[in-house]
Amino acid sequence: MKKRFITLLLVSAMCVSLSACGGGSSDNGGDGENKAYRDELNIAVDVDAETYNPILTNNTSGNRVGQLIFNGLVRLDNELVPQPALAESWDISEDGLTYTFHLRKGVKFHDGADFTSADVKYTYDQILDEANNAPYRNRYAAVTGVECPDDETVVFNLNITNTAFMAYMDLGIIPVGAMDDAAVFGTAPIGTGPYKAESYTLNSQTVLKANPDYWAGKPATETINVFVINDNSTRLASLESGDVDFVCSPLTASDLELVEGNEDLVMNVVPGLGFTYLGFNVEDPIIGDLAVRQAIAHMTDKQNISDVIYSGMDTPGKTPLLSSSWAYDESLKDLECSKEKAEKVLDDAGWKDSDGDGIRDKDGKPLAFTLSTHTDDTSRFQVVEYLQNQLKDIGMDVDVSLTEWASFSEAMTQRSLQVWVAGWLNQLDPDRMYDMFYTDGGSNYGCYSDADVDAALDAGRQSSDEAERAENYQFLAQTVTDNVWYVTLVEQAYVSIHSNKLEGYTVYPSGSIYTLWESKIAE
Repeated sequence: MKKRFITLLLVSAMCVSLSACGGGSSDNGGDGENKAYRDELNIAVDVDAETYNPILTNNTSGNRVGQLIFNGLVRLDNELVPQPALAESWDISEDGLTYTFHLRKGVKFHDGADFTSADVKYTYDQILDEANNAPYRNRYAAVTGVECPDDETVVFNLNITNTAFMAYMDLGIIPVGAMDDAAVFGTAPIGTGPYKAESYTLNSQTVLKANPDYWAGKPATETINVFVINDNSTRLASLESGDVDFVCSPLTASDLELVEGNEDLVMNVVPGLGFTYLGFNVEDPIIGDLAVRQAIAHMTDKQNISDVIYSGMDTPGKTPLLSSSWAYDESLKDLECSKEKAEKVLDDAGWKDSDGDGIRDKDGKPLAFTLSTHTDDTSRFQVVEYLQNQLKDIGMDVDVSLTEWASFSEAMTQRSLQVWVAGWLNQLDPDRMYDMFYTDGGSNYGCYSDADVDAALDAGRQSSDEAERAENYQFLAQTVTDNVWYVTLVEQAYVSIHSNKLEGYTVYPSGSIYTLWESKIAE
């Protein structure tokens, strides 16, 4: 199975490259004039979006489906290069502190209101407003003000340079006043994108209707139904039965075996832009002890996790700096998987079984904690079970907590978990680690704080010299790994599977499903 998926990764990557050169279509050929096409496309996602408000969304479904509802000033293509969207063009000052965007004329929101520079200013003012607690606010921390010289021009003023700034300008633009009731807007969003949100039912379905006035042209299919199907196997069964036409990651290798060889389906497996990790709350009385975290890292056999749980589809991780990144360096080191080293580091730190009950203790406290993940990804559930058994073998009392995504996500963002398994996608630039590891980063769920790490993140963001940036991110990645803030378990592959009747879909390694607006499905 492992060899089969490695081959599929290479072949799929070649197909993506060829698609990009040839127009990016998965058209199956035939006489298009004589074909009949359905007026609806059914897709299935693993978790509920919770909110489609781009200021507040913080999960994969909200981001992916949101790309069909909203537009940013730019759109990132499958090479992660910014392309015109709501902005037709832009100018950047020589000092990198002023970005001027020239907006597309004649664009309207789904409710018929005109799109203007005031909406852009409003959107970014809202994400920068600390009261809104936007998860990705730090991406725009350098912005000191947004000006609107006229309805078709918007100017961003920065106090420091941010080399990754353009990669973050795909944030969906919302209309002025949308945050007056952010919760309502999140379930009844109004954007400028190819699809309007007609209805939303929690944990069940979102119905998208084609926007006939979309500035880039009318969408190919009238309706896209987005179903929430948490269980991977059930999601794939729905695809096989024809109840849905498209599914994508997260999917496990064992699940894919169920559909491999099905001639009615097209499977794409490409190296993704994400990783699965073990996170630690360093303010926790037990997990705050570096020796405990080091022992856990030493007991984590990433190769085994990759081979057995992910069947080689997701490859062993090393640090939170992806091996596919331009900033990566082979000299980065991981903690060795070694039971002997795990036991020694605990012994040296005073964690010993003083009462013979099989559980190590120190100063009267047992070495006990809870390892958490969510029920919507069976692979992560298996990782948690595996680690529980591994850690028991060296005298750790590990409880397991499995909850549905919404509860798990809330606990993680509230910094109330001890140790957890989760993942990050959209690692578009190493600057993405700013959110995770900066002292007040919006996604710093482990309460990490290190002045040298903050300095490296600032320097990497501000430098225009690629070698200098790489050096800072390598330092950051090594420091995070040495301090065991994260154990990077595996680097993820991105998988999408769809009916062979689907035409016009292009695979994006980032996991974007934006090209579904150009897709149609034959009867």
